[in-house]
Amino acid sequence: MPGITALYCRVSTPDQNLERQYQQTKKYATDTLGIEPSSIELYSDKQTGTDTDRDGYRDLMEAVEAGEIERVIASEVSRISRSVRDFAATVERVVDDNDVGLHILDMGIDLDPDERDPYTRAFLTVAATFAELEAEIKRDNTREGIAASRSQGKWHGRPPFGFDVGPEGYLTPNDDYETAVVILDELDKGASKRDLARRTSVARSTIQELAKHRERYVGEPLKSAESV
Repeated sequence: MPGITALYCRVSTPDQNLERQYQQTKKYATDTLGIEPSSIELYSDKQTGTDTDRDGYRDLMEAVEAGEIERVIASEVSRISRSVRDFAATVERVVDDNDVGLHILDMGIDLDPDERDPYTRAFLTVAATFAELEAEIKRDNTREGIAASRSQGKWHGRPPFGFDVGPEGYLTPNDDYETAVVILDELDKGASKRDLARRTSVARSTIQELAKHRERYVGEPLKSAESV
């Protein structure tokens, strides 16, 4: 009898929504792998990904070690962990020790326990290294973003891209904030709004708003990018 296909989804804060990751991983399981919905189970956390001390993650690992899980699907490396050490330990624990498959969607990676490809392992290690670096950059950017948003006072109405409205009424960076910072950086390097919209799936109108109000995303206003 086939085991359970586990979807692991994580967001960084309690007020963020898991739905996008859930739908993405579920669609992959049903449409690409042909898994019946009744054989799919969601494990999730609303906590930081800098370590693996999380309830949903622990429950997943217990199910893996109990022989209940056939494969684990995550949308990206950083959803499992932004620590190279913890991600490598997860791969060893899931794939090597318990013969469970591991799928990382954004990279098209399928770690099959029966095919221990060293090149795939090396690629995932590099990806985890970048995830850890991004976590450090994000912490710095988030601190700048909080300072920048608070300087504008309390927010009323729909929050701009990359922010939620916190309980005190101030803008609070969410998971899209990092995307906004990257887009602004690419604009400064000469990328076009059309190309960035295609690459990031962020609407051109939103990118125009980012460029117009870049002071929301950095501690101090940067030099404006040329209109493209």
